[in-house]
Amino acid sequence: LDDAEAIKALAARIEAQIVGGPSSLPLLMVPHILSAEASCYYHAYVLADMSVYQTRDYFFAKYGSITDNKEVGPELVKSYWLPGSSKPFLELVKNLTGAELTAAAWLKDISTSVDDKVAAEKAKYDKGLEE
Repeated sequence: LDDAEAIKALAARIEAQIVGGPSSLPLLMVPHILSAEASCYYHAYVLADMSVYQTRDYFFAKYGSITDNKEVGPELVKSYWLPGSSKPFLELVKNLTGAELTAAAWLKDISTSVDDKVAAEKAKYDKGLEE
């Protein structure tokens, strides 16, 4: 098999493993209207997800907590919501967090084990109970 045929064969095997056989639409090209969970990352949601984690890291570093923090809302309003579509997405993130959009916070989260996440969230919860 040449490279193109090997790639097609691999794609067919993976599609069979995931959906049980050939599909009427290519596996990674399903439009939102049919199956949002299959296509959301195809539609640049990775960048939005990365910005959420970067924004959360910014607030945690600045304030130590986000929940019930009266400082967070006004900053979100000023930096994200008021400018809305008048500013490019990447500029909004940089204006709030002071840094270019990176995957660092997102990758840190998705590479943390479940046990470590549970322990960290429990520690935050316990700290919140003490305050």
